[in-house]
Formats: sequence, structure tokens, C-alpha cells
Amino acid sequence: MKIKEIRIESEDTGVIVGGTKFVNDNSDIDVIFEDGEQFSATAFTYENINWLKQKNIQTGEHLNGKYLWATGMFIVESLERTIIEYIIDDLIEQEEFKNVFRKVQQNKTVWIFNGAGGQLPSGVFEELEEAKNWINENLLTGTLTECPINIGVFDWAEQADLINMKPEKLDEKRNDPFFVGTFTTASMNHFHFENGQQE
Repeated sequence: MKIKEIRIESEDTGVIVGGTKFVNDNSDIDVIFEDGEQFSATAFTYENINWLKQKNIQTGEHLNGKYLWATGMFIVESLERTIIEYIIDDLIEQEEFKNVFRKVQQNKTVWIFNGAGGQLPSGVFEELEEAKNWINENLLTGTLTECPINIGVFDWAEQADLINMKPEKLDEKRNDPFFVGTFTTASMNHFHFENGQQE
């Protein structure tokens, strides 16, 4: 299993509200292999677990902090990239990777570019390199996202078990047109560009 890319959601979205970078945080982690297979899990730091317990005691969530869960959850010392990479390498070496990370269902996809400040896509491509070349040639700033076709993002994420919600909450959101119509997930491949250059 040769790794092509490791994506750590918090590197794009920033630390959770009230948290501390690397040490009190949680994040989706996506691992993409060179054969195209993609796996996902959610990493929580030890400090974040304790912080969430105290928060839930105060808010009453999870029976006042009596439990905590997340799909594909594992606990780490820190969310620093070097540590996450080391952990993933060790899981693969110990043949435990697939016990922690779940495989993401692969669908046929296209790459959609949204320019900074724009409300609608300005480019759709079948091949990543074609998209990058167009962005570079035109010195564009914005986000390039890989989107599944013939399926909504919410449905795709639900099928891939990428939505960390209680079943009753998921049922509620599934019937919310605004939520379904605006749903996105960091588990989708995406790249940020500034003046045609990938950041």
C-alpha cells in the first residue's frame, strides 16, 4: 500500500471553536493510495476528549458527558502532520490500518472550479491536470473540488459513512432541503489556488 496523499481537514478549516491547534482538536483524516483507493477516519487528541467531556457536562450533551462517539474514531497525541503520518505508517506496518480507517466508496467524479467571490462554478473538468492547467493559464483564485456525479454530496457522504451524526439527527437532516442542498464535506478532494498557483 503506497500512499499518494494524506489530507488533514483541520489544516484547511482551522482548529475547532474553543480548541487549541494540534493539542485540543479533532479532524477528519483522509488517506489516498496510488491505486486510487481512499480511506477515512476521525482523529481526536487526548486533550480534546477531556475538553469535550467537560463541555458536554455543561451543555448536557451525550447524557451530560457520560459518553462520546464518532464514526471511525481514533485518539492521537497531536494532530501535527508529522505525527499523523507516523501513526498511519505504523497502522499499515502493524496491519491494523483497515481496522481504524474505513474505505470510501468510489464514484465517477468531475472537478469543479469555483472562483473566489463567485456563487456559481466557472469550470468543470473530467481530468485534474486539465483543470489545473486552465487555472494556471488564467491566473485564477478559488477552489477546485472533486465531486461525484449522478449522486448528491449528502447521499454520497452518507453511503460512505462520512457523516458523524446520531441516527435520529441524521434522519432529521435528511429531510431538511436547505441542509441537503448546501451540504459539503472535507472528505471530498479539493485544492485551493491563488493567482493560478496551488497553495
